[in-house]
Amino acid sequence: MLTRRSPMKPGAPLQRRTPLRSTTRLRQTAGLLPSPFKKKSKKKPRKAERDYLGHVAALGCAVCRRLGYGPTPAEVHHPRKGTGMAQRAPHRDAIPLCPAHHRGNEGIHGLGVKRFSEEYGFDEAELTRETQALLAPHVPEEVVA
Repeated sequence: MLTRRSPMKPGAPLQRRTPLRSTTRLRQTAGLLPSPFKKKSKKKPRKAERDYLGHVAALGCAVCRRLGYGPTPAEVHHPRKGTGMAQRAPHRDAIPLCPAHHRGNEGIHGLGVKRFSEEYGFDEAELTRETQALLAPHVPEEVVA
């Protein structure tokens, strides 16, 4: 029976012959700027933002309100207009929508943005302006910036 011999002794710790160099020190000595393509961390909303989103949801569905259905429980919808792929709009642009008008077949995610505006006669931008006008006294500086 043949056995392979390992070039390392069992139980011996690995040791580098040359130490690793810090990449930040290399960048500084080379005069390179930090990468603009660094992955952004997904931060939790700050307290002011959470409070503002709570006020948005407390308004009730913007579509139901326009159609005359009265106050209905709402979820917060972030429009994607003017944002990149897989990004959402800032919290100040949030719209309150009930589950049916948010995720349902007759909602904005079910119909799509174009068909939604054709179906109801108004689009996300109008709903955003309306929501911001209703919540103008509740918008803190952190959410506006």
